[in-house]
Amino acid sequence: MTRGGDQRQRVIEALASEIARAGYGGTKIQDIARVAKVSLRTFYETFPNKEACFLALYEQLTDGLLDMITASITFEDSWREEMAKGFNTHLQALESAPRLTYACMIELATLSPQARQARQQWMDRVSATICDQIEQGRQVYRDIPSRPLTPMMARAILGGVTEMVIDLVVRNEFNRLPELVDVATELLWSAVTNVPVTAERGIEAVAH
Repeated sequence: MTRGGDQRQRVIEALASEIARAGYGGTKIQDIARVAKVSLRTFYETFPNKEACFLALYEQLTDGLLDMITASITFEDSWREEMAKGFNTHLQALESAPRLTYACMIELATLSPQARQARQQWMDRVSATICDQIEQGRQVYRDIPSRPLTPMMARAILGGVTEMVIDLVVRNEFNRLPELVDVATELLWSAVTNVPVTAERGIEAVAH
């Protein structure tokens, strides 16, 4: 990595650290520069403002989260349990970093059109990933009656789950985020199959 790239990454990581400490609104550029051990001039040579730095951080966070979600789904357990793994990974990550979650879920939406577009792109990427994972699941669990998940349906499910997440985040009830795993899984399971959970277990027992 070049020196410029190294400095850029240090600045991004410093912003993450300061958001975790003081929240996005409470983070000052001088604090970011201090933690990153760069001058204010270097900060402004790297990013025009705090929001631009935040969008770079948001991109890294969402890329990493999407990789984690995808890696968590192995298709080694029951299909419903595999669906739950993705939601569990997502919600545990949000629970583990409350101030970063608040910044990404709440404050991002109050910033520029570019920031709102970044959030829109993240929702589109997650929806596409859910559709891809469901299609893979349909190939693995052929004995379970199912139908393809359309992008619109995936987005509707994700939107509903996101609204429930936002409600808990605003209430500062981060510890309740894992409670949404079962709800989100049931929504996805019902959209893709007509099979009750107990029937799914019976189908799997016969298949194996």
